[in-house]
Amino acid sequence: MRMELLIDGVYQLGAGMVNSYIIDGDEGVTLVDTLVRGRDGAIAQNLKEIGRSLADVRAILLTHSHMDHTGSASAIKAASTARVYASEADTPAIQGVEKPPNPPTHWYWRPMYWPAVFFPDPPPVEVDHFVSEDAKEVLPGGLRAIDTPGHTPGHTSYILDRAGGLLLVGDAAVATKDGRVKRLAFNRSTPGIDGSLRHLAEFEFEIAAFCHSKPIRTHASGAFRKFAESLTSPTAPNPHHIAAVSERR
Repeated sequence: MRMELLIDGVYQLGAGMVNSYIIDGDEGVTLVDTLVRGRDGAIAQNLKEIGRSLADVRAILLTHSHMDHTGSASAIKAASTARVYASEADTPAIQGVEKPPNPPTHWYWRPMYWPAVFFPDPPPVEVDHFVSEDAKEVLPGGLRAIDTPGHTPGHTSYILDRAGGLLLVGDAAVATKDGRVKRLAFNRSTPGIDGSLRHLAEFEFEIAAFCHSKPIRTHASGAFRKFAESLTSPTAPNPHHIAAVSERR
């Protein structure tokens, strides 16, 4: 499995189709998402390349409950001392209490929602800690949560405030080959999704990394602002809008 350095100590795993992230720090390894079920061995091999192992994983941060993000979390948690972090809203699906919701997909995509077609259901994994932007806490790996509901009820993006800022977008958006932001194919315009896109545009970050496309490596927050300005749909009020504008700019 391909591993790409984003900034010092932060690696993207995957080649654009499905990505997850390694953050290598003094207190151990933090993973953001875990790919599909059965990829723990490939993740272990990538960790070996940087002198780490699954035993070094201290935290698993999940962006949301879909199988291509939580698939190997249970196996990695069992092989390490990792604690699992996720939003409260997505936790029932992550823990197997309920079925993960399909995203707000255009009608013509619904028969072929690809994760459900091609990948096996992940084993449930216990969530040890809820994440929320309201908490304003520094999470493992130096990350902070940004609430970006829409793709799932508790979808969460994460930002790392160093090297000019690195945004781990999750499935809130994807990037085009020429470095523009666009909707994920399965995210039709809804007040929640568009509100989250506008919210992400309020932050400053040099790099944006996406779970289903290649990263934007320069002026990424500008690309988000340009896309947000193009949105004409109504948006649900985001409770963090005023705080983000006053604190991040």
